[in-house]
Amino acid sequence: MELTLTILIILLIVGLIVGIIGTISGIGGGVFYVTVLTLIFFMPINEAIDTSNYIILITSGVGFFTYLKQGRTNIKLSLIFSGFSILGSLICTIIFLFVRIENAVLKFIFASVLLITGIYMGYKAITTYKENKNVIGKESENNFSLKDHDYKKNIKKSIPLFMAAGFISNLLGIGGGIINIPTLNIVLGYPIHNSTAISTSIIFFTAIFNTIVKAIYGKIHYVIGTVIGIGSVLGAYIGAKVSKKMPKTTLQVFVAVVIIGLSIRMFF
Repeated sequence: MELTLTILIILLIVGLIVGIIGTISGIGGGVFYVTVLTLIFFMPINEAIDTSNYIILITSGVGFFTYLKQGRTNIKLSLIFSGFSILGSLICTIIFLFVRIENAVLKFIFASVLLITGIYMGYKAITTYKENKNVIGKESENNFSLKDHDYKKNIKKSIPLFMAAGFISNLLGIGGGIINIPTLNIVLGYPIHNSTAISTSIIFFTAIFNTIVKAIYGKIHYVIGTVIGIGSVLGAYIGAKVSKKMPKTTLQVFVAVVIIGLSIRMFF
């Protein structure tokens, strides 16, 4: 593909928009990157996935350091949860070095799970808002302590989910936030603001591993990825700032809508 000035500008704008959406929702933007690269720029799907992992490394890195500065995530949690995600990605790498599988089958199963999860998150956000509307004036997460939160009681339930996120992120180049956020919010009980921040942290460390693997065994379009990444850097910064100011219920519904939209996209 010839990289004209017009195409470079379009790539930059795409990065900006997806960077904002990806950081606010914590999904990393991979599905959008892959979709644009394959449907608009006619890049082979395997190369689009590899390039998407590289872009995700850039945008999630900015989101991670921004959230870290805000105190919405920390290194210890990021490394613990990322370890499970990277393990899933490693398993994916080993399997598909020897076995070929139709992505359509995996996408259909995964899209079904996403749709159910998105609907549940939206339902939970609405019902919680109605229950608390006349009970408390401020959102309960104002008193939440990231350091003191006990995530260990349900950690065993979350391990296979984090591994699945890492597996999917490697295979499809979609970041993994679409599994990470419901896992953190529903299974481990983190408020949605912290869930999106921690999810971005997990995506960042997993993307480091994925990019190394794709650089060795795949094909990354570094110029295209870097241009989109530049736009994503600004978008991720804006997204992190906007996310902090959004009400809890609004953000939770937003994430649910994004997840449902992604599931519909994966069906088709």
